[in-house]
Amino acid sequence: MKKKRSRSFREELSYSFLAIGLTAIITLGIFQFFQLSSLIKDNQHSQTKVTEFLEDNIESYMAEHSRIIDTMAAMVSPLLEADEMQKVEQTLADIKQHYPGFVNLYVGNIYGESLVFYPPIYTDGANREHIDFSDRSYYSNLLETKRQVVSHVFHGRGGTDILLVAIVSPIFNSSGEMQGYILGAIDLNALGEYVSTRISGEANYAVLLDQENNVIIHPDIDTKTEMVNFGDSKIVKIINENEAKSVNSLTIKAEEREKEFITYTKTPNLGWTLWIANPITLIMKPLRDAALTIFWFIPLTALLVVLASLFLSARLERTIRNLLNTIKRYSTSYKSNQPVQIAEQIKGPQEMTDLLTHFNEMLFEIEENRAELIELNTQLEARVNERTANLEMRNAELSAVNKLITPVSSEIDLPRFIQMCLQKVEPTIPFSIHIWYHELAVTREKIYTKVGLQYYLEQYVQGTNQHIEPIILSGLPNGYLIVDLAEGQTIESKEQSFLQTFSRSLAIMMQNKLLFERYRNKHAELDAVLESMSEGIMLLNNDYQVEYVNESFLNVIEGEGLYAPLHRLSDVLNRLSILFESTEEELLCYFNGDNSELKLECKMDNGETDFYMLHKFSVISDDKKIGEGLLIRDITKEEEIDTLKNNLISLTSHEFKTPITNIRGSVETLLRDNVEWEPDFQRELLEGVHEDIERIQQLVDDWMDISKIESGSLYIERNMVRADHVIEKSIDLIPLIIKQDAKIRFYNKTENDIFFYADKTRVQQVLVNLFTNALRYNDQPQKKIDITLQKKGDYLTIVVSDNGIGIAKEHLQKVFNRFYQVDLSATRRSGGTGLGLSICEGIMEAHEGKIEADSIPGKGSTFTLYFPLREGDEG
Repeated sequence: MKKKRSRSFREELSYSFLAIGLTAIITLGIFQFFQLSSLIKDNQHSQTKVTEFLEDNIESYMAEHSRIIDTMAAMVSPLLEADEMQKVEQTLADIKQHYPGFVNLYVGNIYGESLVFYPPIYTDGANREHIDFSDRSYYSNLLETKRQVVSHVFHGRGGTDILLVAIVSPIFNSSGEMQGYILGAIDLNALGEYVSTRISGEANYAVLLDQENNVIIHPDIDTKTEMVNFGDSKIVKIINENEAKSVNSLTIKAEEREKEFITYTKTPNLGWTLWIANPITLIMKPLRDAALTIFWFIPLTALLVVLASLFLSARLERTIRNLLNTIKRYSTSYKSNQPVQIAEQIKGPQEMTDLLTHFNEMLFEIEENRAELIELNTQLEARVNERTANLEMRNAELSAVNKLITPVSSEIDLPRFIQMCLQKVEPTIPFSIHIWYHELAVTREKIYTKVGLQYYLEQYVQGTNQHIEPIILSGLPNGYLIVDLAEGQTIESKEQSFLQTFSRSLAIMMQNKLLFERYRNKHAELDAVLESMSEGIMLLNNDYQVEYVNESFLNVIEGEGLYAPLHRLSDVLNRLSILFESTEEELLCYFNGDNSELKLECKMDNGETDFYMLHKFSVISDDKKIGEGLLIRDITKEEEIDTLKNNLISLTSHEFKTPITNIRGSVETLLRDNVEWEPDFQRELLEGVHEDIERIQQLVDDWMDISKIESGSLYIERNMVRADHVIEKSIDLIPLIIKQDAKIRFYNKTENDIFFYADKTRVQQVLVNLFTNALRYNDQPQKKIDITLQKKGDYLTIVVSDNGIGIAKEHLQKVFNRFYQVDLSATRRSGGTGLGLSICEGIMEAHEGKIEADSIPGKGSTFTLYFPLREGDEG
């Protein structure tokens, strides 16, 4: 591939000058182009503003003339009603004098006939009197709306045949009825002159159309006599399609005109269409002129720049060429070790002469320094070789120590750890190394246990001489580094220094390993203790950041949908406030206060409440507080025990107090000495005592049963019993006092007499309890109990339904709890311990069966007993 020829200095300078000149011209042209473009945009924006201004002026012009017509209608009304026509004419004359934009004015009657014209005589010499204008569209609009009307363009009548726009206002009499109208005809030529004075530009022109697209102002139309409609104009169609509510613009070539830039709008009150047009050729003329100027200026500038650059670069190139030849000669003589030739003096710019002088001085200095550098380089090479040897030996020692630095967190034990360290430094130590530590000896190949130092030296060290370095741990020589030297092998002072460093490094690593093992064991023990605790533990540092939390704590404060991590105390307080009935402010107050305990309550989805006790404590290390601790403990069982204890005390005090009080009163009555009681009365008192003793006995039996159920020692004596007989016997055992007026129905839905394996007495105890509850908790005039016996799968079921007060849904699963009473007032009214259904559940579980409850408050309850059937139970 042919190498491309480099340009000469003269060519490079010419190209540079040319590039700079053209760049400046083009940049200036681009700047001028954008400046002209901006000017065009400003002119277009100015045209938009003129359109807005013109629209406001036309609206103001017409509004001003409309107001004067409305004002004159009010002034003419009393004159017309008084038939003072001369005063009416004078009023019209005043209007015409002050507002020359009106061609003429007249007052007409209710039938559309003119009454007074001003001026009364037009240029044709005709008088305007009693002309009929009822066929005008503005007259029809006026009669229909009874409001001022601005007409579209129309030809005048009555001696005025020019095009006009009329402003018509109704005239009302004192009764508020229309008695005529006043009309002012606007001179379109006057309006055109008014508009033309408000636009500028040699080619700008304005077009104004009325509400029916008739021409009011147009530069090519004589609006005095020629009435033209622009409804089919391309511009009008576009404007009507856009429904412009503000000034818009477009570029269009319409009719016979050249392409134009148009800004247009519609007057909001009159509905007239206004646009201002400006030819595109006129708008773009400055841009084209500037482009043409730049087009011719570029080649002329390029020619001048090239000529100037050739002239200026000729002399400079000669001086540079002479200097370059001198440098080439010096380079040739330097490579061939020839004497250095002094550069010849050359003519040129002062800077080039100075450069040559300094170049000659530099040549002498280079020659002198080269000889010195050769000698210094020889000395430096010798020193570098010596230093390299020392560094290589030192690097080998550091490499051995560096390899000894091994992570101590590995799972290997201490002997394996020491052996691994020796194996890592083996390539860098030319001796056989033995480590002895507390009856433990380690080499690169083997590990010896329970071996004394002296015995090991005699039995396992093979060399004729040894070098021993102590391994100091905790300030004492607890081990030794033994170097096994072969015959003729010695240790120099540098090697001895390295072995001392090696033994100290090994001691540090062993010390770290022992400390790590001790720390890890203690940490594992502490972690196991904390994780095994049934209480939850959380530790916070002094910045209230969570350092540790055990599984028990997480189990308490983790809930459904709560996945946010716990990083700070604020996160913990937020989580506790969500789970427990405490606000973050209350929890923060507790944490910053002196109280160390806080009782928390958590409402469960099943309606039950769990209780927790939160303890806080300070974590102290070396008499310095390093953080805070939180301990959370589940005290739900303790709360339940306290509740049961309180219930037991309450029930005992109530249930025992009543019968004991009755017994005491009856006995005191019978023991009175001064009274002789009749036998019937005495028997009645003794029967009452007997009933109270049975009540106490029943309470004791219930508590004994619940105690046996809790301890799992409830004894049942199972036999084959007939189901229907058990139910019928249970119905007979219902106390007569609550059985009166009750309707009890038994439905046996089994096909044959069915037997099942159960304790008859205990089953009757369950049934009697259910029957008694059904009658006690019943406020109906007719108390009903329906008992259904049937077989469902592998179970014999007994369903007991009543029409009592029922049980609410939130209490339904709790009625089997000990001492639980749904309606305390009802229980006290009829007596009860709250143990009956709990005993029933225990008896059913002892039979390997179950009891279920269902209820609707106000309608009754249903209890279902399930007894498992064995093969051969059916009769």
